[in-house]
Amino acid sequence: MNISLSGKTAIITGAASGIGLAAVHRYLGAGATGVVAVDRACEPESLAQARQATGRLRYVQGDVSVEETAREYTRVAMEAFGRIDIVVNNAGISVVKPIHEVTSEEWDRVMGVNVKAILWAARHAIPIMMRQKSGLFLNTGSISGEVGIPTQGVYGPSKGALHQLTKQMAIEYAPHGIRVNAIGCGTVDTPLVHSSAEASGDPARFWAMLRDNHPIGRVASPEEIAAFFTYMASDWASFFTGAILMIDGGYTAR
Repeated sequence: MNISLSGKTAIITGAASGIGLAAVHRYLGAGATGVVAVDRACEPESLAQARQATGRLRYVQGDVSVEETAREYTRVAMEAFGRIDIVVNNAGISVVKPIHEVTSEEWDRVMGVNVKAILWAARHAIPIMMRQKSGLFLNTGSISGEVGIPTQGVYGPSKGALHQLTKQMAIEYAPHGIRVNAIGCGTVDTPLVHSSAEASGDPARFWAMLRDNHPIGRVASPEEIAAFFTYMASDWASFFTGAILMIDGGYTAR
């Protein structure tokens, strides 16, 4: 199967590390006409090199929980590439605490990055997609949005909201040729998970727990998750919309 993104322009948030970084490289490798990578961190060296080598990459530094960032990455995409075909809402943060210990500030911050950022993306990209009569949103979901997991007091609810928002958007915009899906990831070896492991107070026990809870006996690599994001952005996946697609090593099948 030849997975090609030729002729497509994508915006990918959370692009400085983990799944987002791997997805940017995958999309470029699949021939995407343009990619706008977005993250609050500085541009990674590998993306700077890809930007210079291909001319098909732009980088926007900003906080996705703030509307101005969505306004900016939309502007950059349209000025550089003239259209927006795919928005990958991948940026995410977590707080490792039971719900009664989560502060108001922590709740707002996680919900802002994990959920409200999709509102801002929709506000600025959906009108463009409606004019094009085509478009795709891919939202990074989680096992935490489907099942209860200890210490996921705010992260779990944020991903549950993301899953429902995915379904709502799919129904809302299907008449305009716009599709919306969520990819529900199991544990992926990313900086976010490493931070969570450190915050747990016992990283070795935390990682062992993660491995043991996945029937497949391991966690995923960012590259294999990014490969699925690439397939889902291609024309081969054109009948998917409103789906929460679990790629979780069997976690939610238990």
